[in-house]
Amino acid sequence: MKVSALLRLLRIHNAFMGSLTVIISMLLWTQNLLLISTAILAYVFLASAGNVINDIYDLEVDKINRPDRPIPSGRISLNEAKIIYVLLVILGLIFCAIDSYLVNNIWPFIMGIIFAYVGFLYSAKLKIMGFIGNVTVGISFSIGFIYGWTVCGLPIDWNRLVSNILFFTVASTLLIAREIIKGIEDVKGDALRNVRTLARTRGIKTASIVASLFLFLAIGSFTALPFLGIVSVYFIPFMVIGNLAAFLSAIYILKDPSYASKASCYAKIGALFGLFGFLLGVVL
Repeated sequence: MKVSALLRLLRIHNAFMGSLTVIISMLLWTQNLLLISTAILAYVFLASAGNVINDIYDLEVDKINRPDRPIPSGRISLNEAKIIYVLLVILGLIFCAIDSYLVNNIWPFIMGIIFAYVGFLYSAKLKIMGFIGNVTVGISFSIGFIYGWTVCGLPIDWNRLVSNILFFTVASTLLIAREIIKGIEDVKGDALRNVRTLARTRGIKTASIVASLFLFLAIGSFTALPFLGIVSVYFIPFMVIGNLAAFLSAIYILKDPSYASKASCYAKIGALFGLFGFLLGVVL
């Protein structure tokens, strides 16, 4: 098994990108580097596990949509992928247990179990349900904002808490929009597993409109953050670029669904700039 194939199976870059949600959330409340580090590892292992189980269930679809992925290409066998998945879940829950021990609170471990279960449930059942699956992906990616707050002991400071909720809203709505757009892009392969995406059940035009509505919700939530006084001025340039990318994503998908790939790319760029904007806005 090649390391490059393993890293692609884990989609490790997405897992670490998602872990920024944990860092951002926790920096609102604490500077405890040990606690932040263990929380990051818990998220990365469980998010990677979710990516692996998704590829296991998507094997037949990926043979058409993504034949170059590690499992359909044969670089990693199905049995190897299952073993990797189990190990990742165990490691993730171990770090959740460490977090619970460090803060003397059971909630981080419970959140870890929920995160792992939802990742499995999404791949096994929810993904084929279309829009429900899209919402699950958006929430799962952004759950680090909730997990980070949980690890910090669920403190209440209304400005920080509202900021945390807006962070969560921006990230989750952008990801939901991107998942809907990917459903437009993958209509042919999704038919194999009868994935009931909005594009297949309600039509591509309706799916495009719903995706754009989520993108505009993300833009509105993003723009509201500076008015709470929690993020610094360093956040503003990232907000502008992130909003522009999200806006372009909406325009492309509304203009012509054949631009779904480009719209998906812009939504991802918007999410990336948003996360780094959150981080710099909180740290500096």
